[in-house]
Amino acid sequence: MGDYNAFGQFSPYFYGRGMQTTIPGIGRVNQMMFIYQREINDFWDIYAGVNAAKYTFPYSVGQSFGVSGGMTLHPVDDFHLTVFGAYSPDNRYNLNRTYYGATVGYDFTNRFGVDVGVQRYYDVRQGWRTVPMVVPSYKFRKFKLGIDVGGLFYEAVRSAIDR
Repeated sequence: MGDYNAFGQFSPYFYGRGMQTTIPGIGRVNQMMFIYQREINDFWDIYAGVNAAKYTFPYSVGQSFGVSGGMTLHPVDDFHLTVFGAYSPDNRYNLNRTYYGATVGYDFTNRFGVDVGVQRYYDVRQGWRTVPMVVPSYKFRKFKLGIDVGGLFYEAVRSAIDR
């Protein structure tokens, strides 16, 4: 009982994640994911995953399933190209989203890099939407932290044009 978030590797190339989130006054969401991730050779990385979500809200109980995947090409050390996507036939409450996109990345130093690209996703209320991606990242010793600020740039430019 209670909220949790667990992630780990359970065999070579296979990872799992499970979590439970309670939304006060609304309900509970349980999610799980299995991922296969591997470096094929010095130039190619791939990943593929399956996920499931179960939600328990007042007057609404159900589940959502999805698949995701992607691959990255590293033609040289500092430069990479990535394509990715995910599909979920039931996108209720945005628990599993349907999207696809591509990015181009460059590592300026051993620790700092940036990925730029475009992502197209399906919004239940507005249909297909296309947004830019700008993801500056910093590599710590054990992990890489990146935040997509492309939406902020897009909205700033859009509001400046609409004035």
